[in-house]
Amino acid sequence: MLSSHQGGTVQRGQIFQRHGAWHLRYRVDGKQVSRKLTEFNDLYRTMRSVRPLADQILSPVNQGHESGGLQTLQQFIETTYLPHAKLHRKPSTYNGYANLYKLRIAGHVGGIRLATFRTMDGQKLLNVIAASTPLSHQTFKNVKSLLSGVFAFAKRMGAFDGVNPMEDTEAPRGRPSVETHAYTSAEVTTMLGVLDGTSKVAVALAAYTGLSLGELRGLKWEDISEDSLSVRRLVWRKEVVTPKTVARQDSIPMLPVVKESLAEHRKANPQTEWVFEGPYFFPLDLATLGSKRIKDGLKGSGVTWEGWHALRRGFATRLHEAGVQNRIIQSLMRHSSISVTMKHYVKANSAANVEAIQRLS
Repeated sequence: MLSSHQGGTVQRGQIFQRHGAWHLRYRVDGKQVSRKLTEFNDLYRTMRSVRPLADQILSPVNQGHESGGLQTLQQFIETTYLPHAKLHRKPSTYNGYANLYKLRIAGHVGGIRLATFRTMDGQKLLNVIAASTPLSHQTFKNVKSLLSGVFAFAKRMGAFDGVNPMEDTEAPRGRPSVETHAYTSAEVTTMLGVLDGTSKVAVALAAYTGLSLGELRGLKWEDISEDSLSVRRLVWRKEVVTPKTVARQDSIPMLPVVKESLAEHRKANPQTEWVFEGPYFFPLDLATLGSKRIKDGLKGSGVTWEGWHALRRGFATRLHEAGVQNRIIQSLMRHSSISVTMKHYVKANSAANVEAIQRLS
């Protein structure tokens, strides 16, 4: 663990594995301490690959400074936080974190020390990002949330001490967020009237069950019973993952229009394993199906393609307009929090607003 260096002793530490993670054992002021370095994963499979992480910790110790004092925020995010997120978050969630960091944060955190980062530094960082690129207020909130998660994780890893510096920062106002769309009953009826084949079946399923894009792609025929379907997996790009919460695995009742569409689709695809099967016996790329075939199929109908999530939002919104209790909508959307359902998925439309006012008379 020790070696000679210019007449003094330099710690190399002892790297070891425990509980699926790499750890470092070394000494501070004569006392033995242990620090978790990172999870064992494809990026960090060997002791040699983890050595740079250990050296970052040992460098300030060997120079007589506090452990971890020289590690930068950029180093921690890129070598520890993002690899951890890749292992423990859904692929789509990790991809969102990585893209947000790469596009909005990475260019502004070079040389910033993790251990000495304070609230004023967090606010300054947000302001610098705001000055460099015109972004929406929601994007700034996402940046703040990601950085807050980084520091919370750094505290759990022992790489940062003190209060989370992002807690008391204020996200810049930015430009107003673009209002998201929720398909109305009339729009869904029009879509089903002009579309055909796989496009029609997929839209019907999304509109009347609230399944997300990943859940639609992950649906197998074995998941469908006479009156309901179960969500057992998601497919994001080329990765198959399990739903992130127990709530997302609840079964969903099917309306007759959905059952009829699936029955016709099954007759046309009797040998497939996946409901929406593409080449090489793998789920079809529904994102491309929407942006090309469905978008083209809707031309001249008066309805534009707003994406699969607009069908999911429309499902929640139409349930709300029908007077369904909020808790039931949350259950059908399979959200763990009712606030998520009401804030992000239930939308007000002009027709519903007019009807509400007319009730006053």
